[in-house]
Amino acid sequence: MNITLRQLRAFIAVAELGQFNIAARNLHLTQSAVSILIRDLEREIGVRLFDRHTRMVSLTLVGQEFLPQARKILKDLELAVGDVRDNATLKRGQVTIAAAIVLAATVVPPIIARFLNKYPEISVNIRDMPEEQITPALKRHEVDIAIGTLSEEDPEIAATRLLSDKLMLVCREDHRFAKRKSVRWAELKDETLITLAASNPLRNIVEHNLMRVVPNYRPTYEVRFSTTAISMIAAGMGVSILPENSGQLASAVGVTTVDLIDPVVMRDVSLLQRRHHSLSPAAEHLKAAFIASVAKQV
Repeated sequence: MNITLRQLRAFIAVAELGQFNIAARNLHLTQSAVSILIRDLEREIGVRLFDRHTRMVSLTLVGQEFLPQARKILKDLELAVGDVRDNATLKRGQVTIAAAIVLAATVVPPIIARFLNKYPEISVNIRDMPEEQITPALKRHEVDIAIGTLSEEDPEIAATRLLSDKLMLVCREDHRFAKRKSVRWAELKDETLITLAASNPLRNIVEHNLMRVVPNYRPTYEVRFSTTAISMIAAGMGVSILPENSGQLASAVGVTTVDLIDPVVMRDVSLLQRRHHSLSPAAEHLKAAFIASVAKQV
């Protein structure tokens, strides 16, 4: 069908005002132009919408049924256009951001708090999840952007590096390593190790370094969440190797972090998004907020 907005506006105006000439004045058109719009609309639909009288016109039964639908079409379009304009000017909008568990509890909240203070009309949904779930969530369009670690190149995901943090030994405060300034990776050979799940990008980094100095390395426990590992450490069940910012969560439960050396291992924390997909204005501004915040700390 080839129905235009001008035809719908003309139809509604004539239906509400009852005269072509009055409707024409309201629409800033000539009466003949309005008559042509109504004629073309009736031809396109295939039925008469008005009964013409000498001075007045009245809606046919079909016209009466069509009027509320025409009003709804115009209203929905006006709302849609208004939403787009508001989103573009950040008067409204919604962003869903995914973040790895520890990052969601440490790095992410202060940046989002400052962003929302500047753009209070924007709604930001935070989805904390294991590292291995972040990339699939992006690819399924469940989140707009994400903060996490990309362990290898992915043609569908673009990564903007935000910061690097060290991998640290996490142990209980009464552990033999707790008072040390640093521990060598090779010294972990006799420790009960709590590792993250095999699909977690951090697990790959840990195993790559452990296997070079501990050939028979085998984890004793595997968990999905860093917070679970920290709770197990606090219960005396072993030690773990986690990112440096895990220390912000560890101190509250009698757990401490110690530098791991020989080698010092860093991991990149990046802002991730779908490659070749434009972000909404709100998501683009939130991305910029993360980049600017990290730049100030460097």
